Amino acid sequence: MKIKAYNRQSGVTLIELLIALAMSAILIAGIYRVFIQQQKSYAVQEQVADMQQNARVAINKMLREIRMAGFGGKNENVGGLNDIIKIFGNVNGYTNIVTPEHDVVQDGITHDRITVVAAYDLIGTLKNDANAGSNTVTVTYTDGSPFTTKNAKKRYLCLSGRNNYEIDIDSVSGGNVPLKAGTTLLEDHRAGEPVFLVKAITYGLKRSSGVPILYRNENTGGGAQAVAEHIESLRFLYRLADGSQTHSPADPRQIRGVTVLITARTEKADPDLSKSGDGYRRRTVTTYIDLRNLRDDPGS
Repeated sequence: MKIKAYNRQSGVTLIELLIALAMSAILIAGIYRVFIQQQKSYAVQEQVADMQQNARVAINKMLREIRMAGFGGKNENVGGLNDIIKIFGNVNGYTNIVTPEHDVVQDGITHDRITVVAAYDLIGTLKNDANAGSNTVTVTYTDGSPFTTKNAKKRYLCLSGRNNYEIDIDSVSGGNVPLKAGTTLLEDHRAGEPVFLVKAITYGLKRSSGVPILYRNENTGGGAQAVAEHIESLRFLYRLADGSQTHSPADPRQIRGVTVLITARTEKADPDLSKSGDGYRRRTVTTYIDLRNLRDDPGS
């Protein structure tokens, strides 16, 4: 008697297949949700990092230039009158080393503005010795002559970071730089001494294509240049010679230090924060700057 053996093959039922598909969909949905959350978290962190970088760029550049306010004289600050102002009277219309402006409104942004004067640009060195009583100096420029355009706003010269002279901008020829008529060197200068250009630099806020930016203006005709984007608040608090502090000094000559408060925001709003505000993340940086060139002269 022969017995036939049959191989029993089991398969997947339709119900089992549907259950497997449902479980796979749930698993994929969970993975996708985690992925989206991670992507969103990364985007937020990237925006926050960009915002913090903007704040650092803005504050660092301002720090350096505000700290230099008054550099270029003999560090004489008798009664708050710095040596640069005593010599020039004004630099492009600014009659104080620090000119504060409180609650300025520009492009709908209410903020503080500041203008600081100093010998900022190292334009070259003296090519030859120049003796006291001379009316001309010869300069070897570092990177081209700043006087080629005969810009009258670039006529304030500082030699060796100590002596200030107004030049005859219309008579400059290459490295040959004559001083203003009736002006002569007060002391001897040696070849190789540094030559600086004195400027009045303004910091404030404005909008560019709708974006709030921190700008810097050298007041020499080039206009305002963007320093950092998405900067929406700029405030200054001034420490005076008597130790008091104010946002709006009655006499700018009494300023001895500056506290800078600058607020940056993210480029894009976060929908998760929209319920409790406008959705933007913000960071405020506060820094105090001692104006070492404006310290009171002990002899005053």
